[in-house]
Formats: sequence, C-alpha cells, structure tokens
Amino acid sequence: MPEANLEEARPRAEGAAPRRGGSGGFRPDIEGLRAVAIVLVVLYHSVQGWVPGGYVGVDVFFVISGFLITGQLVRELAAERTISFLAFYARRARRILPAATLVIVSTVIASSFLLSPLAAKRLYIDATTAAFFGVNFRFAAEGANYFSQNLPTSPLQHFWSLSVEEQYYVVWPLLLLASSLVWVSRRRKGAIAPALAAGRTRPKPSFAAVAVVLGAVAVLSFLASVWQTPSSPSWAYYSIVTRGWELACGALAGIALPLAARLGRRAAAALSWAGIGAIAVAAAAFNASTQYPGYRALLPVAGAAAVIVGGSAARRPRWGAEAMLGTLPFQRVGAWSYSWYLWHFPFLVLAPYALGHALSAPEALAVAGLSLAVAVVSFTCVERPIRRMQLVIRRPLIGVAGGAALALSSILAATAAAAALPSLVGTGAAVSLTSADGHVLTLTELEADLAQGVRTTAVPRNLTPPLATASSSAPIINRDGCHLQYAGTRSKPCVFGDTSSKTTVVMFGDSHMAAWFPALDLISTKRHWRLVDFTKAGCAPAEVTVVRDDGKTPYPQCTAWRRNSLASIAALHPAMILVQWDRDLSFEARPLAGVPTGYGSVWQDGVAAVFKALKADSRLVVFITDTPELTQLAPDCVAAHLTDVYPCTTPTKVAVKDPSTRAEELALAKRFGVSVVDPVPFFCTPSRCPVIVGNIILYRDNAHMVPAYSDFIEPVLDAALIKLGAPA
Repeated sequence: MPEANLEEARPRAEGAAPRRGGSGGFRPDIEGLRAVAIVLVVLYHSVQGWVPGGYVGVDVFFVISGFLITGQLVRELAAERTISFLAFYARRARRILPAATLVIVSTVIASSFLLSPLAAKRLYIDATTAAFFGVNFRFAAEGANYFSQNLPTSPLQHFWSLSVEEQYYVVWPLLLLASSLVWVSRRRKGAIAPALAAGRTRPKPSFAAVAVVLGAVAVLSFLASVWQTPSSPSWAYYSIVTRGWELACGALAGIALPLAARLGRRAAAALSWAGIGAIAVAAAAFNASTQYPGYRALLPVAGAAAVIVGGSAARRPRWGAEAMLGTLPFQRVGAWSYSWYLWHFPFLVLAPYALGHALSAPEALAVAGLSLAVAVVSFTCVERPIRRMQLVIRRPLIGVAGGAALALSSILAATAAAAALPSLVGTGAAVSLTSADGHVLTLTELEADLAQGVRTTAVPRNLTPPLATASSSAPIINRDGCHLQYAGTRSKPCVFGDTSSKTTVVMFGDSHMAAWFPALDLISTKRHWRLVDFTKAGCAPAEVTVVRDDGKTPYPQCTAWRRNSLASIAALHPAMILVQWDRDLSFEARPLAGVPTGYGSVWQDGVAAVFKALKADSRLVVFITDTPELTQLAPDCVAAHLTDVYPCTTPTKVAVKDPSTRAEELALAKRFGVSVVDPVPFFCTPSRCPVIVGNIILYRDNAHMVPAYSDFIEPVLDAALIKLGAPA
C-alpha cells in the first residue's frame, strides 16, 4: 500500500525572515509543498479514487527531506570544514522520535483493545521494528510473500518511509564528508592527512566531488528501482536501495543552490509552477494499477525538485508557486504535516474495528479530520516544545541518549503488550478425529465430522496447528523452494512419493494446488507413484496473462513458468495430471497471444487451452475445483472467538466462489474429457463450512488448508481418484 514519507527538520532560525540564494533561512514554498504532499496522501488513504495517485506524496517528501538535510550538512561542512555526527543525530532524534514514539505507543495500546490477539501480536512486531527503523524490510518481505498478502493492513505500515529516510541518513553524512575530503586529499598528494593528524588544518571541502558521488548514488539507485519494480514490486516500493535516489535528487538540489540562485524571476516562477503541475499530473494520472516506483516516480520527483529550485532564486519570483504555497492554510498544514502523517494512518486503519464496519467516504474524511485535530495537539504539546528544548540543543549527547530512550520505550511498550495478550490456547475438551482410530476415513464419516465442526463452540485445547503458528503452517514444498514464489520460472520439477516408480503423477497449479501436497504425497507413497510438483504462487495454469494479486503488476514470470512446465509435463508422459487454481485469478486475466478464442471469455479461452494441452499429455487429467473460501482469516477469527467459533464459519453458498465461472469451467472439463474432483464436500456441509473439524483448524488464512487437514482427508481424496481411474 503506498504511503507518504515524513517531513524533515526545518532548517530555520525561529523568527528569521525568508531568505534565498543558498542561505539556510525558512522557505515558505517548501513548507507549503509539505502541505500539498500530506493532503495528497491523506486523501488517497481516506477515499481511494478521489486522488488515485496520491501516494506520490511520498516522493515529494523524500525530495524535500534530501534537500533540507543536505543543505544543513553542506552549510556546516562549508563553515566548520567537518560535520558533527553527534549533533546531527541529536537533531534527528529530537525532531523525529518524540512524536513517532507517542504514535507507536498509542497505536500499541489501541490495537490491544481493538484487534484480535493474533493481529495485535503482528502489530507489536511492527512496532518493535518501527522503533529502530527497520520496518520497511518487514513490509517488503511480507509483500513478496504470497501467503502474507491476505493479512490485514498494519496500523503502522506508514512507518516504512521513516525507516527509509533514517537508513539513508545513517550513511549520507559520512559519505558526504568522506567524498569531499578524499577529493581534496588526492589533489594535495597526501599532504592533508599528516596535517589533520597534527591538528593544524581542516581542508576546504570539495562540493564538486560530493555532487559526483551523489549523482552516482542517484543513478545506481534509480536503475535498481527501474529493474526491480516489475520483478519484485514489494522490495522496489519499500527498499532504501530503490528509494534512495529520490532523497539523493533532493540532496543534489541542495548542493546546486548557488546555481539555482542565478535564475531570473520569470524562469524561476515558470519552473516552480511546472513542478506543481508535474506533481498534480502524477497524482491524477497514476493509480493503484500503476507499476511504481520505477521510472514513473521521475515525474513527482522532478516536480518537487523543480518547485524547490524555482523557489531558490536569489530574487523572489513574485508570481511563482510560493504565491499559493506561502498562504496561511498551506503554511499551517505544512507545519503540522509530520504529526498528521504519523496520526492519520492508525486512525483510518483502526476506526473500522472500533465502529464495527468499513468506513464510508464521509466517515473516512471525518476520521482523517479527527486525526488532524490530534496531530495539531501533538505538534503543539510534544513535537515543537521538545524540538526547541535548549538543554537538548546545547548538549547533543543528551539528545542522542533521549532518542535512544524513546526508541526503547516503544519496544518496551510492544513487549509488555505482547506479554499481556490472552492465551491463544482453547479451553474446550481435547478431541480425537475418526482417523485416529486406525481405520480409513470415509466420506460419510467426514460428513459427520464436518457437521460436528459446524456445531463446535469452544476451541479444543489440543487444536492443531496451534493458533500461534497456524498462519505459517504450510506444506514442505512451500519451505524447500519446490513451490515457486513470484520470481521463479524453473521448469525442472521436484519429485516426491516413490521416486523410483515408473508411474508418474503430476500436480500442476498455484498455491491452492500446493496445499494438496501432503495428501498427494501420502497417496503417492502408498500407491507407488512418482509425484512430480509443478506449482507456483499466484499463477493459474490457464493460458492467460495473469496480473499479480495486487491488481497492478504484470506477472510475466507466470507465463514463462507455465510454458516451461507444460513442456516438461509433455516430456514426462504422466499417468495422471492433477490441476487446480484459485478462481479469483480469473478476474485478473488478460488475453495471451496464440491462445484460441471462442469459449466465452478470456478466462475460459485460457482454461480450454490448458485442458486441451494436458489431455494431449495424459489419458487421465483431473481438475480439482477450487477450495471453498472463508469470509475471515481463520486463525485471527478463532483467536478472537475462543469460546464460540460459530461466527468464524461461512455459509457454503458464500464459500463457493464465483459459481457462474465454476460452472463454465466444469462444462469445459466435460467437453475436453477432463475428470473432476469437487472438494466442497471435503470442507463444508450442504449449508455451512466449519473453521475447525475435530481438533484441526482447516485454513492457515481463509483459502489455503493447513497440512494437518490435507493429511486427514487423504483417504477420501485417494478414494475419489481411484474411482476416476487413477493407477492403483
């Protein structure tokens, strides 16, 4: 989810008149630009569709940050010929941590009351990583993990951008100082180092060298962003490696101030308005389907830099963008932007939990307005007083120590809240399933178990997998690399079951097919089949161009993997092919070149193509229709209803997704001679789908069954396959 970054410390002597031309005075245009950025972000998060590309506010904030912080460092380096790292990080701590800590601790407390225990536990981990500026890596990893993408949005997800900034500022001051001094040292042929050691001189820094180094950093980071955005959009969005160039562009604008000061009034005014226009175009033209950041981020980044450079002229451009940005509303909102950024997102994420329903557009705007009111109080009572505290200003060591204490307090709050979580162990009696008696489970017995599951109230104390680990319970092929994640296109399969057998059975599909692996591995071992796995996350076997589940990212690796897999399957001449996919993918399908048409829709054309191809490779192709889907995440819901899990069950008609598309798929299966296994009776009674059967929680999320349940229903799947003619 796109977020905005925070504002940076204002390089301003309080009460100083506005100045230009490279001085460090207050810049009304930049304060107003902050207001533009935060309003874009808040509107984007509040009512999606009003400002479809409002997430570009993050890029504007990154540029502002790079400009202002680099300006401070450059002025210090020019005047003192060195940088006080202690003073720099004390300023960062004084500016960033008080308000951030208040928000983190407040969010931890609110989440403890509003979220389910499992969701709250995840939030506490987010709070801990946010406190030491590493949460962007957590969100990048989650976004890249197919099985984490159904998790609810974290109330602290917006802290990723603060993490990116602080990671940048761990390196940038040192790099700035080193690059300027190394250049001078080389020019003086080594004479500087002895002089420095003797304390006799401080060389004058070379900002030309700094610009070269900074330009190289920006180019490399930008190229990384362009390369990684299509292949790994989550890491491209959250990573310092792919976002650093945006801060570097702002820093280059700061170093170029002497040149910007020479701009004439007309040129400066035109440049600043062009920058505003570029930001507006990006906010209006981009949307959730836009691959971002990549090269598209150039538009808002260049726009923000143009506003800054245009406002840096030595003589004030009378009709420049500052005519708008310098007005009182923009100045006020710009001053509050950091606090508002911190507060608005937890308010918007947690409000539906407090109200018990999703927010309407008017409600979302009201919640955003309430968060602004809280932000103003936070700014007035916390942020500004601490920033002006003279003792901390005069003694940087106290500032750094205070910052460390604040970060530690966030971690302690999250740790204490986690320790206070209620037990996730059920209080119901231990349950044994019919399969535990040593006989083969029949479909009739399973139907009785499902009916009893619907009637289950208290969670059994021997629930498996335990709630604390249920969301990570996955087949071994998800952990050993056989089930491919987004980047993989490998055609060489993994082999299980009786690996020496000459009877080959293929499983081909996405993560829903992979969830059947534990049962199929047991069957293959028993029946002496050589089980070959061709599965990939989020990738349907149907011959279509799939868009990633984020709704915006093309998935070329899926097409490459599918074609490789079909070629490998044909070479195996399998005795049976089992195929399944998540039907939700049908809504993300686009035509694929070379696929015959005429079967009713793009999706059905792709289904027909893959059925025809597989039937050419094996006499027995079995289509396992999609698994029923719960309306809630099973572990989260059960954790919140330990004494009565009935609210976590789902009506069967609701759980069977898109029945019209399902019927069309079944008709195509019949047309091409593909056999069918309907798993709905394995999961649901005719009226309702339980969340617990016996002592097993069925799903790791709301759609992927846990390995324990796959093991449990192995006998009924085996019987169904043998009935269809599977090799016995």
